[in-house]
Amino acid sequence: MSDDTLRRIEQKLDELLKMMKAMPTGTTTYSQKSVDDSDLDGKYGNPAVRIMAKDWTGPDYTGWNFSDCPAEYLDLHAKMLDAFAKKQAADPVKAKYADWSAKDAARARGWAARHRKNGGPTPRPIPDFELDGPAAAPTTDPDFPF
Repeated sequence: MSDDTLRRIEQKLDELLKMMKAMPTGTTTYSQKSVDDSDLDGKYGNPAVRIMAKDWTGPDYTGWNFSDCPAEYLDLHAKMLDAFAKKQAADPVKAKYADWSAKDAARARGWAARHRKNGGPTPRPIPDFELDGPAAAPTTDPDFPF
């Protein structure tokens, strides 16, 4: 091999070593997060429930924002998200998601504390399909006599 080829190989190896040193090593440790009111009122402070907690026996809150859920559910949801974060932190491939899960768990605890302080979430209106929507308006189509 020529000296030029050896220099290129050495240069590539140096680049690979720099990349490997920059990569996270081992497992990330999990730390429980906390949030303040400015975070809860911020852009990402009111996420939607994506997965229901398995131990919850009440109604399904999937798709609801944290601010609409009762404090008891949010406590259970926070425990579930903390468990997710711990599991993700232990897996090098999923470690990058652990911080997000931990922050969402902290947000759930924050909303639960806020609900307990203020007397609970504002009740979400349940649509009455007999009184609301297109069925409530009289039809103007002559083909429909009712």
